Amino acid sequence: MNPASAIARPAPELARSASAAARPLRVLSISGAFPSSIRPVHGVFVKERLRFVSQLPGVSVRVISPIPYFPPIRAFKRWYPWSQMSRFERIDGLDVHRPRYVLPPKIGGYISPRLMYRGVRRIAERLREVADFDVIDAHFVYPSGIVAVMLGEALGKPVVITCRGEDIERFPRLPIVGDQIRRALRSANQLIGVSRPIADEIVRQGGAPERVTCIPNGVDCERFRPTSQASARERLGLPQGRRIILAVGYRLELKGFHILVDALPRIREAFPDALVAIVGGEASWAADFLPVIESRIQANNVGEHVLIAGNRPQDELADWYSAADVLAILSSREGSPNVLMEALACGLPAVATSVGGIPDVLQDARLGQLLPERSADAAAAGLCAALGRNWDRDGIREVMEQQSWQVTARNVDEVLRRAAEEGGLAPASRLGVARTESMSRKSD
Repeated sequence: MNPASAIARPAPELARSASAAARPLRVLSISGAFPSSIRPVHGVFVKERLRFVSQLPGVSVRVISPIPYFPPIRAFKRWYPWSQMSRFERIDGLDVHRPRYVLPPKIGGYISPRLMYRGVRRIAERLREVADFDVIDAHFVYPSGIVAVMLGEALGKPVVITCRGEDIERFPRLPIVGDQIRRALRSANQLIGVSRPIADEIVRQGGAPERVTCIPNGVDCERFRPTSQASARERLGLPQGRRIILAVGYRLELKGFHILVDALPRIREAFPDALVAIVGGEASWAADFLPVIESRIQANNVGEHVLIAGNRPQDELADWYSAADVLAILSSREGSPNVLMEALACGLPAVATSVGGIPDVLQDARLGQLLPERSADAAAAGLCAALGRNWDRDGIREVMEQQSWQVTARNVDEVLRRAAEEGGLAPASRLGVARTESMSRKSD
């Protein structure tokens, strides 16, 4: 049987009764990826979903965001900011607790759920003493989803796990980690995939089809709305007379910025005024890909036609989307990319690779174009076609108004309530919680 055929997918909204919506729902969310005052865009899509869920009637949300311990040594440039994150913050109305855990080099990735669990449970029990919670909501099956199932089994609470990308597409192939992921998927009360391919993969990895729901990320249509292109360019200091191809994201190989640079000479044959603007900085968990991008810029002799803008404030992105003529997404893999949703909400058409949840969005030809392959030739052809087309930017905006975070939040609320009604999980021994607690008692 095709896994997709059995997956529950919401109509634009799942059915929910007025009485169910009015009942209180207390959510404890666990996510290692979550914004902070130090790293304000890290896991911003998790924060946005929780923010809109928490605004629903009767819903309260508290967040535990475990982070690895790093000594506060400035010489460790990549890791030093993590040491400066506070143990508690209130972000956009959400209480965020950050327990530390030791993550040994080399082997830490294989045992991180066990290492995270103790600190997460300590805070969860403290929060429960103040106000109990009805359901545990985890983001990324590894490691947060595994920790959530361990906690749910120990405390008798139901669990919902959202899978978002490589946590379900790549990590299950790893030794040790894969078995932990599959056990967590079998144990969770409900499972959410942010795209149809991810939802299908959840089923392939052992999630029960009747417990899987596809709920894409939404977009904040108030924050991301079209403005005058000329005004946006003036605010950003961008030239008025050029066609701007925008690319946004962390500087990683998988984002394909180097492919876009390689495509630029061919694009400029048709559109000599083309300018590529790359917005985004170094990822904290990986080496900066900027040297490779810069070497491609030099090799293609396009230094005057590529703008490396670096990290920009989240509130400035709407101006970048309004200022550009087309968005380029040349990723090798994606979940449900926020950049795509935000750009479209600002009326900006997109040219993108056919990966992750992107085809779910760009199947509507009014919004953009899917590339047949991830290559400089395909990117050049697709972007030239987009630059030569007269797009209905107001029409693009109208389509995206039906895919707001409010719609996503109501669908997520339905799944959380469904899980809360089911009760707790199977015995703790399934994911080794008993052994973990025993080890913790010995170390106390």
